[in-house]
Formats: sequence, structure tokens, C-alpha cells
Amino acid sequence: MTILDQLIDGLTEDSLSTSNALRKFLVVGSRLQSEPIKEWVRSELNGYGDTSIDQYPSYRGPLHTPVSVLFAGPFQSSQTYYLDEHEVPDEREFRQAFFYIYLTQSLASLEEMTRSEEPMGRPWPTNAVMQLRRWSNELKAPRLEMYEVHSAKQLVSKPLLHGVIDAVRNKALQLALDLQADFPDAGETNGPTVQDKEVGNIVKYHFETHIHGGTNTVGQGENVTQTVTVGQGEHVTQTITVNQGDSAALMLALEKLGLGLEDRNALGEALEQDGNKPGNAVKEILGKIATGAIKIAGEVATGPVLAGVKLAITGFTGIPIP
Repeated sequence: MTILDQLIDGLTEDSLSTSNALRKFLVVGSRLQSEPIKEWVRSELNGYGDTSIDQYPSYRGPLHTPVSVLFAGPFQSSQTYYLDEHEVPDEREFRQAFFYIYLTQSLASLEEMTRSEEPMGRPWPTNAVMQLRRWSNELKAPRLEMYEVHSAKQLVSKPLLHGVIDAVRNKALQLALDLQADFPDAGETNGPTVQDKEVGNIVKYHFETHIHGGTNTVGQGENVTQTVTVGQGEHVTQTITVNQGDSAALMLALEKLGLGLEDRNALGEALEQDGNKPGNAVKEILGKIATGAIKIAGEVATGPVLAGVKLAITGFTGIPIP
């Protein structure tokens, strides 16, 4: 049984905690020599405290939380009010700061929090409480007669924590399944590594799709994006988005369209020769595909498949091909 088999079985049968499963994934990432996979796993295992917020996976935040406000009244009485973000002005991004959170804790910490009997929450700082009190007195926020805002806190529910943990688990499972489909011995000693350009392109695609994307959109092209829909059997299609400059998405699109490894590499070399533009070298290969000199999945290319190849190249280069 391979390490990917162990991972997939553990993730589907709950025989592994999510944090323990990620430790196995660290082995896979290390043997693949994939820095993005290793960095993601380390962040999940150790927490995201040192990570820039714009690098957080979307399942880590910003996450909306309910807010509990304690109003203090006469004779030491108090009342609790559950505040909605739309009940307060959105000055200086107040709602974003005090109704949303980023979960920075390690997976093991989140798992431990789900087992706690104590209610979980993040108290508002004094300046936020004072601001809410002013708005309440000015009738810009909820007010209770003869009561005044005393404190407030964001409530972190167990379902929210379980949702984050499940998101990590599902993404790890999806990534493991796709890696296994393309490279059954990924993660094994002397198995494939991303030093092989073809392996690297496909691993990058699967990682970006499942961990940071959640969709089939890959890459950070600046100007042109081209969506390629390719057949996957009689009734199933797959949509792959190729952004400008994203070689990984380009190569995956060409693979899914049925272009063989040797021909994909030849097209990649032609693009380099043409300065990443659809020049003479690229057009020569397209001509061979059109005439059948280069086969697509062992067959002469149909019109839609040839059009798909052109769309993929257009997305990558940013220059339309007629």
C-alpha cells in the first residue's frame, strides 16, 4: 500500500485525524520536492501566525461571526443582545474588523477547540466597545432603554471550527486523489518529483486548484484569460482556465485535450522559440495538428479540439489565434 493509498483511506474513513493526515502529506510533498505543498502543510500544522493575511487560504478567513453584546443596566442587571453587522455603521471598515475573523491556529489547536466545553469567543477591544456605545447613544446602533453597552465579543462556534477542519480534510483528499490518478507512486521513495517539468506543471495545477482556488482557475495572468472546455467521455466535460503566462494550466489543458507528452513539450519549446507568442514555430505545430501529422489521443484532430488548442495558447500568450 502506497502512502497515497494510506492517506486516501484515512481521510475517507476518519481513521486519521486531519492533523495526522497532514503529517503524511508532508512526506508526500517532501518526496515530490513540492515547496507549495510543504509550505501549506507546515502552515496547517504550525498555524498561520507568521503568514501574510493575503496568503491565507480562503477557508481560513475572513469568516463571518455573530457578535454578542452585553448591556449593563440598573441594579447590576444585564441583558445580552446578538448584534448583526448591518446594525452598525461601516465606518473605517468597522464591520470587517469586528464581525469577521481569520483562524490562525494550528489544525491540532482547532481540533482541540472543538472538544472544549467552554464557549469560545474573541472579546472586542476597548476602543471598539466605546465606539459601539457612542453609536448606541446616538441611535446609530441598537439601544436598550436604561441600559448601556458594557462589552462585546465575537462568537466562534463549533460548527465554524468543524467547517474549517473539514475544508482542510476535503482539500487534502481531493489533492491526494488527483495526484494518485496522475502519479500513483507520488510520495514513494525514488518516486516522481517536480524537478521533472511535466510532473511539476501537473502538481502545480492540482495544488492551485484544490488548495487556493477551489475551482479550475489557475495562475495569475495579468491581461488575458481563456476558458477551455474539453470532453471527458460521452456526457462529461471539464473546464480549464488558462491565464496569461500560466504554463502549468496550459500544459494541463493540452493534456486533457489529448495532446501527447512529446507533442506538448514540442509546443512548449515552440512557444519559447517564438518568445511566448504564436509565431512561426507555434503555427507550424498547429498546422501539423490540423493536417493530422500530429495526432490528438491517437486520432486526427477534430475542429473543436483544434479550436481548444488554439484557445489554450491564446490564454497563455494573450494573443488571439485565428
